[in-house]
Amino acid sequence: MGASAFRFHPAAEAELEEAAEWYDEYREGLGREFIADVRGRLETILEAPERWALRNRTRRVLLGRFPYAIVYREVGEDVEIVAVAHFSRRPTYWSKR
Repeated sequence: MGASAFRFHPAAEAELEEAAEWYDEYREGLGREFIADVRGRLETILEAPERWALRNRTRRVLLGRFPYAIVYREVGEDVEIVAVAHFSRRPTYWSKR
């Protein structure tokens, strides 16, 4: 069964914005492409949030084109985005959120 809505943890929202800004500095428009990739994955998560493996109360979805993962947890009927994590970061840096 799908989820009703999603919300970002403030730190995850900041990670998303920082990554988009970095990509735009690298190449104009690339930040928008990054955001579009994230939005696509968020839609997929909302359709079936239980689709990905559950580990320590969170799930992780890899982005297709960018070296990032969306880490989320189900909170009631909603999905909370815990982190927009780059692959080069320590794997569970976000675990105390």
